[in-house]
Amino acid sequence: MKHIGIIGAGISGLTTAKAFLQKGYLVTVLEKSDGVGGVWHKSRSYAGVTTQTTRDEYSFSDFPMPKNYPMWPTGNQMQEYLENYAVHFGVMPHIRFGVVVKNMYYDGFNWIVKLNGNETLSFSYVVVCTGTFHEPYIPEIPGIASYKEAGGTLLHSSSISSAEQLVDKDVAIIGFAKSATDIAATASEISKSCTLIYRRAQWKIPRYFGNSINMKYLLFSRFSEAFFDARKKTIFQRVLHSVGKPMVWIHWRMLELLLKKQFGLKKCDMLPAHRIEDQISCSLGVEPVDFYKKVATRQIQSICSEIERFEGRDVVLKNGQVIRPDLVVFGTGFTQRLPFLQVHYQEMITNANGMYTLYRNILHPDLPQMGFVGFNSSLFTTLTSEVAAHWLVAALSGDLILPPAEEMLREMKRMEKWRCEGRPIASEFSGLCVAPFNYQHLDELMNDLGFRTRASQNFIYEFFKPINPKDYKKMLSGKSKVF
Repeated sequence: MKHIGIIGAGISGLTTAKAFLQKGYLVTVLEKSDGVGGVWHKSRSYAGVTTQTTRDEYSFSDFPMPKNYPMWPTGNQMQEYLENYAVHFGVMPHIRFGVVVKNMYYDGFNWIVKLNGNETLSFSYVVVCTGTFHEPYIPEIPGIASYKEAGGTLLHSSSISSAEQLVDKDVAIIGFAKSATDIAATASEISKSCTLIYRRAQWKIPRYFGNSINMKYLLFSRFSEAFFDARKKTIFQRVLHSVGKPMVWIHWRMLELLLKKQFGLKKCDMLPAHRIEDQISCSLGVEPVDFYKKVATRQIQSICSEIERFEGRDVVLKNGQVIRPDLVVFGTGFTQRLPFLQVHYQEMITNANGMYTLYRNILHPDLPQMGFVGFNSSLFTTLTSEVAAHWLVAALSGDLILPPAEEMLREMKRMEKWRCEGRPIASEFSGLCVAPFNYQHLDELMNDLGFRTRASQNFIYEFFKPINPKDYKKMLSGKSKVF
């Protein structure tokens, strides 16, 4: 019986452990915190955080979220959901909490894993499930130490675990991604003052387009995905992106027009300078409730600039403005590092720009006995991680015969080139985001496994309906591509 070591007990780690356990493998999950959840763990979930994706779409195929959860579950509800998932499928007894992987090496037969406390473990196979939100990133800015010495507080957004940290303070939030604007919306209600500093405005989407149509109907279907210029195109996409180009252009301009009007972007002076189709990926943000309204009424003071330096308690911006916040919150994202992996292995799986190059975003043919799940982040990561876990188990057990290493390497090179040249936003998150081509990625994995890619024979229905994880419960149990 092979012993599988899984690093991380977030979404991807839990579904990977479940998949290997159900196949009969011995599994040990190594988690550095005191509970499951990963980015949804209470120690990393900032105050007011909710999912970007709707409840029924952000779930595993065989474990729906409770119907009493709101349409966009909170961070606490997500951790509860993941805990219940781990208990329901018997994963919890296989998790070791509070252990940190310090380093590891392959001895020719097994991976030798060194933990904190000088403990050593040996695994036949290791699955890295640390995901895209690995280490909080705070940029190095001149004078940052002087600000702290003068009594100012600097925190990453993931450290804002309670709204109490924002009460009666002059707060400055750095960034325009989800965490930054979420915290700004919260701080605007309880802080003495709230200032949002951002380099450039980004497109955000409403939970309900036109205040009536749930976002899932316009963003989570095969039809909506077809309007993006994919590397591999279906027949419909070839037609759409050739003779149908004017229709594609009109589609995106109409969407921008709707967002401009619904959010009042010109009034807020937050009209993005780039096209919306060039931005949509895993970082696409859902508007926090009344965010743009608060900007328009100056409840949130917005400044389009960057911090040039700190001078004691003064924060000097590149546009010449000086502010004196009590608390600076960096909503500047995360870095994707694997410090426990030896340097030559890190260099093997990343290019010169730090972008990961993995076959199907899951493995590297030259890296022995190791796979990656959750390195295919999407707009519904629960599902893409789950299918990736099934793919990896099948590859290890022999149910899936992989192409020759040379063919996998060629495909990886083609994908790398397309990400860098054809769609630059695809290099975001170190190349670990498959959105907006969520269906295309799922279809590739399901085809590799020999499973169906659609739950019914009704092509029109399948083309226009939003993603439904429940469909994949049925399809992942199938043995044939045919109905």
